[in-house]
Amino acid sequence: MRVEILRPVMISGEPASAGSFAEVSLADAQMLIGLGKARKAEEPKAPKSEPEAPKSEPEPKAEAKPKRTRSTAPKE
Repeated sequence: MRVEILRPVMISGEPASAGSFAEVSLADAQMLIGLGKARKAEEPKAPKSEPEAPKSEPEPKAEAKPKRTRSTAPKE
């Protein structure tokens, strides 16, 4: 699990400074988060490969047919 280190801490014998990110086991992540020394890191957003080109003209709408309505003329 990826965590952001909030306070300096030793992880598996290696120092981790505040503001850094580390990939740790789920158990280690839960312990660090519980001690207030880390928080779950947000997943980095992947950049879009190609931005969408804006549409220059709106697509034409299909012409609507008039709806049939009941005749309101009185029956004879």
